[in-house]
Amino acid sequence: MTRRFSPEPLPPGLLDSLLDLARRAPTAGFSQGVHFLTLASDEARAGFWSTTGAGEWFERVNPGVLAAPAIVVPIGRSAEYTERYGLADKAGHGLDATANWSVPYWLTDAAMAAQNLLLLLEAAGFGALLFGFFRNEGAFLTSVGCPPDARAIGAIAVGWRSPDDRPSGSATRRARRPVEEQVHRERW
Repeated sequence: MTRRFSPEPLPPGLLDSLLDLARRAPTAGFSQGVHFLTLASDEARAGFWSTTGAGEWFERVNPGVLAAPAIVVPIGRSAEYTERYGLADKAGHGLDATANWSVPYWLTDAAMAAQNLLLLLEAAGFGALLFGFFRNEGAFLTSVGCPPDARAIGAIAVGWRSPDDRPSGSATRRARRPVEEQVHRERW
């Protein structure tokens, strides 16, 4: 994950083409309820940093993140999933009501699409940082006109890596767990 970005703008059309590929992640029932909100103008990014509180934190801890020329917010919409599962070919599972989903696939699917985007950015030689909302997710989503059922899984700062970007964060202080602690065969 990139912690220091160059403020240099992304090539025109690059983010759109990568988002077109990233959105092709699987969606339950082909509901296609995953959306990406892009924030590339100075005003839009400033509103995001201010509303969510992330700007204050990054200013103190990793100010290089604030130079990212774009922020992408992956969003899942529950209504698009419940509507899909209310159609004849999916009816009968009870998944036409949000409360009946044991796993909110609108968020799972948004996370898969976000992972696609992260991999595509890495393959194209760009930097990215996935981080969670610090606060005010609902207020931010409302301020940019999202429907009430929209939920963000986090945000992704996107841009060129600064030449002085270095690994940091938890991965530099904690060892990776042995595979045997995370892969279970036949039983836990």
